[in-house]
Amino acid sequence: MNSTYFKATIREITYSWGKFISIVLIILLGSLLYVGIRATGPDLDNSADRYFAQQNLGDLNVTSTLGLTNKDLSLIRNDKNVKTAEPNHMVTVKKSQNQVVQVYSYSKTAKLNRLKLVSGRLPVNENQIVLDDKAKSDGYKLGQTYTLPKMDGLKSKSFKIVGFVNSPLFVSSTDRGTTNVGSGEVDYFAYAPSRAFDQKAFAMIAVRFNNTSGLTAGTSKYNKRVNCDQDRLESKLDARPEQRRAELIEPELAKVNQRLTQLQRQAKQLKAVPAQYQSTTTKAAAKKILAGISKLQAAKKALQKTPQATYLYNDRTANVGYQDYFDESKSIAAIAVIFPGFFLFIAVLITFTTISRMIEKNRREIGLMRALGYTKGFISMKYVIYSVLAGILGSIAGGVFGTITLPKFIFGMLSNNNLTQYHGVIPWAFIVEALVAGLVATLGSAAVVLMINLREKPTELMRERAPKAGKRILLERIKPLWRRMNFNQKVSYRNLFRYKTRMIMTIVGIAGCTGLMLAGFGIRDSVNDLIPDQFNQVQHYQGIVTLADSNKQIHDKNIQSQKSAMVQSVTVAPTKGIKRNATVTMIAPQSTAHFEKYVSLANPKTGKAEKFTNTGVILTEKLATDMNAKKGTVLSAKLGNKLLKVRVAGITKNYAGHYMYLTPKYFNKVSSTKYSPNSRLLKLKSETTQSRHHTSRNVLKQSGVLNVTYPRYANSTLGTVGLSSVVLIFIALSAALGLVVLYNLTNVNISERMRELSTIKVLGFYDNEVTAYVARENVVLTLAGIFFGWFIGLILHHFIMIKAQTGAILFPLTVHYPGYIWSAVLTACFSLVVGVITHYKLKNIDMLDSLSSRE
Repeated sequence: MNSTYFKATIREITYSWGKFISIVLIILLGSLLYVGIRATGPDLDNSADRYFAQQNLGDLNVTSTLGLTNKDLSLIRNDKNVKTAEPNHMVTVKKSQNQVVQVYSYSKTAKLNRLKLVSGRLPVNENQIVLDDKAKSDGYKLGQTYTLPKMDGLKSKSFKIVGFVNSPLFVSSTDRGTTNVGSGEVDYFAYAPSRAFDQKAFAMIAVRFNNTSGLTAGTSKYNKRVNCDQDRLESKLDARPEQRRAELIEPELAKVNQRLTQLQRQAKQLKAVPAQYQSTTTKAAAKKILAGISKLQAAKKALQKTPQATYLYNDRTANVGYQDYFDESKSIAAIAVIFPGFFLFIAVLITFTTISRMIEKNRREIGLMRALGYTKGFISMKYVIYSVLAGILGSIAGGVFGTITLPKFIFGMLSNNNLTQYHGVIPWAFIVEALVAGLVATLGSAAVVLMINLREKPTELMRERAPKAGKRILLERIKPLWRRMNFNQKVSYRNLFRYKTRMIMTIVGIAGCTGLMLAGFGIRDSVNDLIPDQFNQVQHYQGIVTLADSNKQIHDKNIQSQKSAMVQSVTVAPTKGIKRNATVTMIAPQSTAHFEKYVSLANPKTGKAEKFTNTGVILTEKLATDMNAKKGTVLSAKLGNKLLKVRVAGITKNYAGHYMYLTPKYFNKVSSTKYSPNSRLLKLKSETTQSRHHTSRNVLKQSGVLNVTYPRYANSTLGTVGLSSVVLIFIALSAALGLVVLYNLTNVNISERMRELSTIKVLGFYDNEVTAYVARENVVLTLAGIFFGWFIGLILHHFIMIKAQTGAILFPLTVHYPGYIWSAVLTACFSLVVGVITHYKLKNIDMLDSLSSRE
């Protein structure tokens, strides 16, 4: 008997393959997106962590404006938390008018920041060099002679190219950072053996701590540990800036003073000779000595003006492309909590409806078995097996397929970095969650409906449920409208409102899928609008010139206007309860007049312009949110080795980056150093690539100019490449779910109304009229679903984009009209496709079987 009943279960599947497969597909799509997207964030982090571990990327780079010595190296190595510390030389070379290269030292015995060989081999002799793999695009090849202009720091200017490499210091595949040489942008890097350098001081010291090896790169635990180790190291080297200055200038001052004393003695001796005895030669010698004294005195003054060394401690976030990569990972992880969850919810809802209707359809069979004496548990087994089989097949297949495909696909889409090896982890927790959701949808719905039906008496179950009584609907009370409807239209509207549960479930299913698609298009719009909105609505200047002389004026025919300002990078310490610091660009214009032409300071809530005040600073919105700050909050800002206490006077709208705006008077009030502008904000007449490069070259030739940058055209993607690839997946899978949901709901609708449809065919309706009879209802439900779906999509989009705001990014909450159109068009197309399939199914209805007595 058990065998017979099991065969009946199999027949239930084989006789309705379409229904069973649609249930499996719905669960599969939901599980695929849920597991695949949720696993992407951890897989991206794991791939990066494996790459950095293989290349042994340092945790910290220590640099100094006056170079580093063996004394610095010894102090760092003696720190109890330092595992490895390695010194490196580096020179920045303007190889040609349009090409800037940074040459680093390479040691075969080095343990940190290992190079990854792309082609060729690593250098052995001091006349050999390896280039950045990016340099291939400039035409460099293995075996070529590579010539650099003669300069201090390198022994030779001619090298042989023996290989092309990637460096873990540069995660980005395109961006190589900025410099104060040439155009201001580094084109590529190179590595030559340490013996090729003749620098006395080191350019940087790479540090690896002994307590970070078990922590995954990019995580908050890792960042917090490095911050603690960095603070300890800074304290240990606290006296070094002053000592380093003394080490450099005291020997030189001693030489200058010694020579000055000698010349002054000689001058005194010559002065003692009476004028009548001084020959022409003697007078010339005296004049030469006086010129030498003047020159030495000027040199002495210059040495005394040498600024104190500034020691910089750059963690991995300062590496080009590093933070962008992890910001993308965090944004994807944030979205993965919401979008796939809602996607799975829609899948569960539709599956619940399908399973419950299937059991409801088999009421007679359940009643007959109850009358024959079968237990409730035995009767339930058929539906339990059916439900569990559909749930497990869909969940496991979707989970496994999502794990294998989506994270790897998204990783491959992140083409703007040098991480080429994907290392995934099996997301057991997410697979289990998807399996539980799938079983809740199938087994849960079966259990609920079975419990309701099995409570009824067998005689009641064996009878058909009485059809719902016809009653007037709201449209009938609007008589002018009702009278103008034909018979078919009246029947369709009566059917819609007669079966309210079917109508609501269909609208919810269609609305959910439309909403998912609209949210996907909205995410794309927000990602694409990030840069344009930042530089059209907020920042109106195109370039920043860094100066050595605060009074320097910049000249170029492409410059429309310029604004003198102090631009400094500061670290803002959090308020109580916030764990991480933030790197902030502090801008203090020399004059606040007409500053709105360069930056719009609009309050994000009221839209009104924030005004400069001498009693506080204006923070950007995302920074204020991260720091839990509001008007009146006092924050700590670290500028170099000085700590500033600043009060928040206003909050302004901003999309990319953290900024702090203040007046010179307020800066002088909170800082021990006097305000001095060090930059010019530039507005350009032409922003074309050629115009910008031409302006950079002209400006950098002017004395006192250190650097030129164009924030809008920087190579950083601000963590949006990964989101763009995720959006494509969201839209594609949402569309697929929409198609399956529409097919499934229509299929269930037809199977429930087989007798009704057969009756109207017997009454003389043609095939096209029968199809139109059903299609009219579907059209109304589809339009209603699209309309409500837009509202769901807007809410979902806003919720997702707020959660995706990681790092210094605040996405604009915009959905452009093509998103509404495409989500509606796709849903309408799927409804049309399902309508065509339905037409052929209705043509093949067997009227005799459908109308035969069921009593």
